[in-house]
Amino acid sequence: MLILLALFCAVASAQTTTLTAPWLLVYDPEGRPRWEIHLEKLVRTQDGWEGEGVSITLFFKGSPTITVRAPRLFADPLGRRWSLEGGLSGEGQGFTFTAKEAHWADRLVLLGFSAQGKGMEITAEEVHWELSGVLELFSATVSSSQWTLRFPYGKYTEDLLAAQKVEAEGHGLNIFADHLEFYPEEGRAKFLGVKVVRRP
Repeated sequence: MLILLALFCAVASAQTTTLTAPWLLVYDPEGRPRWEIHLEKLVRTQDGWEGEGVSITLFFKGSPTITVRAPRLFADPLGRRWSLEGGLSGEGQGFTFTAKEAHWADRLVLLGFSAQGKGMEITAEEVHWELSGVLELFSATVSSSQWTLRFPYGKYTEDLLAAQKVEAEGHGLNIFADHLEFYPEEGRAKFLGVKVVRRP
């Protein structure tokens, strides 16, 4: 956090401050990069900071994992929490994605999320993306291997999608299941607590 804090402290006394093409790099307690921000413009406001033309790279254990681009950024005075708005796009951990907005407070939260990758197409109202690679999906639809899967909550990690209260359509069947284990790269699904309806 040292570089980011040093920049903020240096300009905090100014009534209005505008920085052109700033670059910020934040480190974790072990001295490894945690996230890096490039902006076309950064403006000091009463509530913190506003940026334009934003590109953010997030790191896990010092290695880059996710890159997000957005028209606008809003951050608190110390840069510990920030939001991206105006529609965003990015890629990371085998996915390309878009979202309506994003928020950072020790993890990445994306709203209005749509992604492709790992043998899946995903849409979700909200996603919590851990930098270790875990995705928590809320009110989501996943299409893969001729299945369409809908569920209120699911978690994807290490080529396993686990979800609850699943409605599945595919292969001539409608399936309602209490629990799903789906391996998208293999196209293999395991349903538990199942009610099966054959489509006409």
